[in-house]
Amino acid sequence: MRFLLTIITVVSLLFVSPAFSAWHLDDSKSSLTFVSIKKGSIAENHRFKTFSAELNKKGFLSVDIDLGSVDTRIPIRDSRMSEFLFETTKFSQANFTAQININELDNIAVGTSKRLSVSGNIDLHGQKQAIVIDVLVAKLANNSMLVTTVQPVIIKAKDFALVAGINKLQALAKLPSIAYTVPVSFVLTFQK
Repeated sequence: MRFLLTIITVVSLLFVSPAFSAWHLDDSKSSLTFVSIKKGSIAENHRFKTFSAELNKKGFLSVDIDLGSVDTRIPIRDSRMSEFLFETTKFSQANFTAQININELDNIAVGTSKRLSVSGNIDLHGQKQAIVIDVLVAKLANNSMLVTTVQPVIIKAKDFALVAGINKLQALAKLPSIAYTVPVSFVLTFQK
């Protein structure tokens, strides 16, 4: 009987050990930002206040962005972007999914980092696009890692049916131009 209890205990410890746990986003130590360019040369930083991410024990990564949480630091612009660009009544979230080689992450030593290319899919405004994102993964501790973009991810409005929304924003703000291409960057802190 004691032998059976020992085996059950060992097996249960294997399944709750950090190597088999999911990674969850620590949103207090994470950011998701993008830059818009108006009038040909005026760049402005923006962010999403609400987003979540999880990397499960099989290596499936899912990042969900609440598009209504866009924060440009100008409330009327936030409202217009939600209504006319993202159309959050129809498309409340954007999503990125990918399959990650979990062994590659587990093999990064604490205190070191590794550059990885992540192939995945973006689902935004009812459109899906395959994309490759170059990231730097730094293992902060056995149960903590930091993932950052090596270079911004370029999002093209035409790929996600966002051109009409940008044109509407341009007309409402009486601007001569708003760029149709937007660089997106992130710093994500994951905890086990």
